[in-house]
Amino acid sequence: MRIGDVMVKEVVSVDYKTQVKEACKVMGEKRIGSIIVTREGKPYGIFTERDLLSKVLLEGSLEEEVGKYASTPLIVISPDYDVKEAARIMVDMKIKRLVVMEGEELRGVFTSSDLAKVFAESCKL
Repeated sequence: MRIGDVMVKEVVSVDYKTQVKEACKVMGEKRIGSIIVTREGKPYGIFTERDLLSKVLLEGSLEEEVGKYASTPLIVISPDYDVKEAARIMVDMKIKRLVVMEGEELRGVFTSSDLAKVFAESCKL
């Protein structure tokens, strides 16, 4: 199964200069655990709940730019990747999300939740 068939296609993003508190507000409203951070209109990093807990709350401020705390560089895969390959990357790199790009175009995000859904469907749970 290909990543492009199971990834989240509606990607939510904010600009690098957006305040952390505003990025968190968007994440809460959308009920998502991460948000893509763009710089000059291009994907720059990803800001996750883990970044909020381990970086902002420990050493930063909700008033600062989200780009300061975003995880970079982005770990990127193509929509043509096999789900098993993506899972291996996630395990090896100890991450829960992969950004899906096709050339310069952001196509989606593949998450551990997407992986769990694929597994559940394959097991017919």
